[in-house]
Amino acid sequence: MNPVNINMPVIAPLIPEMFVAVMAMVILIGDLFLAKEHKVWSGYLAILTCVVAGFLTFSMSPSHAVTAFYGLFVLDPFASYAKLLIYAGTALAIILSLDYIKDEFGVGEYYSLMLFGMLGMMIIVSSPNFVTMYLGLELMALCTYVLVGFQRDVLRSSEAALKYFILGSLATGILLYGISFLYGVTGSFDFASVGAGIAHSGSSGRLAVLLGMVLVIAGLAFKVSIAPFHMWTPDAYEGAPTPVTAYMSVAPKVAGLVILIRVLVDVMPSLHVEYVTIFTWLAVLTMAVGNLAAIAQRNIKRMLAYSTIGHVGFVMLGIIAGNADGYAGVLVYMTIYLFMNMGAFAVIVLMRRDGIQGELLDDFAGLSKVHPGYALAMGLYLFSLAGIPFLGGFWGKYVVFMAAIETGHLYLAITALLFSVVGAFYYIRVVKYIYFDDTRVEFNFVENRLMQATVAVTAIAVVGLGLYPGPLINICKAALGGII
Repeated sequence: MNPVNINMPVIAPLIPEMFVAVMAMVILIGDLFLAKEHKVWSGYLAILTCVVAGFLTFSMSPSHAVTAFYGLFVLDPFASYAKLLIYAGTALAIILSLDYIKDEFGVGEYYSLMLFGMLGMMIIVSSPNFVTMYLGLELMALCTYVLVGFQRDVLRSSEAALKYFILGSLATGILLYGISFLYGVTGSFDFASVGAGIAHSGSSGRLAVLLGMVLVIAGLAFKVSIAPFHMWTPDAYEGAPTPVTAYMSVAPKVAGLVILIRVLVDVMPSLHVEYVTIFTWLAVLTMAVGNLAAIAQRNIKRMLAYSTIGHVGFVMLGIIAGNADGYAGVLVYMTIYLFMNMGAFAVIVLMRRDGIQGELLDDFAGLSKVHPGYALAMGLYLFSLAGIPFLGGFWGKYVVFMAAIETGHLYLAITALLFSVVGAFYYIRVVKYIYFDDTRVEFNFVENRLMQATVAVTAIAVVGLGLYPGPLINICKAALGGII
């Protein structure tokens, strides 16, 4: 990709990033002066920050790519759409947090960390350079490490954060090692320059280029939970506060997949055959690990962790296709996944009460007899995650499956279809608990209007996108104007 230089002030493309950074600091400092009963306003201000950042990004989104800071930052339709998904995922996670962490110590720090993590993701998706990408990845990762271990008095939370930090540090080292190989061959960190250098490197630098490609892919694979670099995901998802688990399941995945696509398109077009071979085997392994391991889980957060791994395997079909339809399919899939996954976590958060976390499958037994509205919404999310026709999740899988088939990966698509059938088992099992089992715990949901609205909106979105997927698919195809 060669961004089109447009006469814009060099600072203009970064206005949303600067706004988020300032607001994160305002919330961090302002929270010190709020009484405990008023700290919820820090959360409302964080939600407002996401909304305003979304408005700024939407209003400033160019029709062509524009660069800033000597080519270290790019703003294009692809980055703008990814940022809107990141804002939505962060805002929904903050809504899930309002009641969940109101009694925790350091409420202001919690929301600031979410916003700083979001800022890292914004930088990632606008990175046309390995240096910028690394800075964004580390800002996102450091915030996420702390958020996972935010409940310091909960042993599993601290344990999960420590495991995540150690493995994340190892993955970062692998990524940097791979970047150093590519820099050694090409003498540049700029994606387009590295791509051109690789194409003309010849046989003398072939081994270094291939090693650099493998290490960079491995480092980025960790960020999006591609097997076998997924080992942190179940522990981190189970140990983190549930809103943080929801946050991690969507926003960082969008950022990781978007930068992975940028790297493949700009840096490795001459290595297409090699990386497609690697991703094909990784996709099969990821789908197998995610869908088979989820069957054995009794904790729904851990089940959804393996579910996320399985869905990343399906999304990889769009990346393997390597064309406009495939990359658009990735955006479609992640958009729909945002609504159905965030909705499922909203119901889990609503089920939390004294002595019960609402995380075990037994906790959902008989939900339909007590609260049919939440039961219906949860059923819709689970059926959509399973890919049942005429719900949003079906079209997410359909577009990436078709992209893979059209590019000659028929057997891979058939394999993915078989694993999708396996995945349907553990989703439908939860529906069975909800509708056909007797009540095993006392249900006393907290009446939170904002949370109820979140459940309603996400459920409507899952159904609406299932019935009318066309506009979303067209929007996602238009968003590829920045890279294809």
